[in-house]
Amino acid sequence: MNIKRLSTVAATGALTLGLALGAPGTANAAVKAKDVPSKADIVKIFPAVKAGEFATDKSKKVTTPTTKCGTIKTVKVKSSFSTAGSTGTVTVSAGVAEFGSVAAAKKFFKQYKAVVKKCKTYTVSGVKVTVKSAKAPKVGQERLALTQVTSYSGINSHGSTVVIRQGKRIGVAAAFDSTKVSSAKMTKLAKVTAKKMK
Repeated sequence: MNIKRLSTVAATGALTLGLALGAPGTANAAVKAKDVPSKADIVKIFPAVKAGEFATDKSKKVTTPTTKCGTIKTVKVKSSFSTAGSTGTVTVSAGVAEFGSVAAAKKFFKQYKAVVKKCKTYTVSGVKVTVKSAKAPKVGQERLALTQVTSYSGINSHGSTVVIRQGKRIGVAAAFDSTKVSSAKMTKLAKVTAKKMK
């Protein structure tokens, strides 16, 4: 699973994603593994995924939800890298994307914020999605956090997402589970992501 897949899943309501973004001064280099939380970093915060499957991904494209609730679009970036782990029940991911300019990163963040504001409740392919704004940790130049509950055939999945912009970079820290995701753990994941991006 990667940052692109997490955005897709969050948009359709099957998963929850979050993101956190790092410090200034990293805007000219390609995003690499060292700029994103590792498996060890994720397991330290979310021990439940220790026995799960982990994957990394690098790309020049990411997806973002659109204001047509439940849909996504692909956006080109200079580079991106993500790490994700999943047990099938619990999934945790962190990723960073670098855009071609500060203006492009700001536009991405603004569009994401508009989706969170507009798409409070919607249904996609029989899956009901309920989104609520949450308190974001103090990282990055811009940030937003949300919680999400997806319901299908009487089964609920809970997720938490933090989205943060710092200069040209957007970072993502996300987690979902069958029970409510700890806000304290999400704050830790967001802060580790920010630190890794220095």
